[in-house]
Amino acid sequence: MAQAVPGGLKVSNDCIADLAGYAALECYGVTGMAATDEQEGVVRLLPTYRLRRGVGVSTREGTVVIDLHVIVEQGVNMASVSANLTSAVKFLLQQIAELNDVDVRIHVEGMRTSR
Repeated sequence: MAQAVPGGLKVSNDCIADLAGYAALECYGVTGMAATDEQEGVVRLLPTYRLRRGVGVSTREGTVVIDLHVIVEQGVNMASVSANLTSAVKFLLQQIAELNDVDVRIHVEGMRTSR
């Protein structure tokens, strides 16, 4: 069994965003992360290597706030996908980054039909 090591752990916002993005992609019903072009008002599906653009990380009163901008498959139950997504991101961040106080907010930016 692993032994505890004394000291602190600091995790960058970029690392947290990457972890949250990869956790999101593993969830059923999530097609990918989204980025909105403010000028054109168009939502784009991000490639895997640019997931960070679809994840916002901030802190509020000691709580880490994760904003996930996702595109989901058409026909999925949004409540189930959101609950699963929130649970998966919180679990991964707790296991890897040792973050216990996390608020995950899901923003469904669009739907994609399956091919």
